[in-house]
Amino acid sequence: MNSIPKTAAVALLAASAAVQAAPLFSDDFNDGNAAGWSFHGLYSGNWSVSGGVLQHGGGYTGAPAYALIDGIVTPDHFLLEADVRIVSSLYGSDWGHVGLIWGVDPGTGNFNTSYLRTHQDRVTSWSTPYAAGGERFLDTPGATNGNIYHLAVDVNYFAQQMTVTMGGWSTTFSGADFALLNQNSGGGIGLISWADNVTYDNVVLTALPVPEPSTTMLLLAGLGLLGFAARRRAGA
Repeated sequence: MNSIPKTAAVALLAASAAVQAAPLFSDDFNDGNAAGWSFHGLYSGNWSVSGGVLQHGGGYTGAPAYALIDGIVTPDHFLLEADVRIVSSLYGSDWGHVGLIWGVDPGTGNFNTSYLRTHQDRVTSWSTPYAAGGERFLDTPGATNGNIYHLAVDVNYFAQQMTVTMGGWSTTFSGADFALLNQNSGGGIGLISWADNVTYDNVVLTALPVPEPSTTMLLLAGLGLLGFAARRRAGA
């Protein structure tokens, strides 16, 4: 009987290995440069690296300024995270926007985004082409300029699910909400600024694949063998 659980365990380990997260990119900017990034939009020259962080120095555009990771297309399932901070804004001491962007097509201007709005104490998520009422929110009580926050988005085009996290707060969107917030797949992925003096640090992009069909069958087979072995032992 012992050989059956061992066989199932091997199957489970093989399936688990196939779905491990794969880090695609990370940057803590401690090298003092922005190698690996490209900058877009008006005031794209306002991006710089100083003091171990990537900074956008503001400049109102009416559209986002954004930094894209070179050579990487938005994965079908990914986790994008960064430490973000609003230093100052054109509009006041507790007003600002800083966050993440993906599914970017610089040619059409289409993108998906989640970004902290300190003046509203929430992370706003939306997508272009923009639909009326197309914003969804994660409330973040007490968000304010000058503080560093860890912002993350987990987007899964396979499962049609997106989780937005900032600090101790988290919200998941699925179904019609997911489709509204993620109209654009593929394209570029990176960081966004709306007219503000903001900083970014510890940027990490991780690919989170789902099992291939053959791997899924292997996992189910392994679970079945474990269940069969358990029943045989219980009946012995």
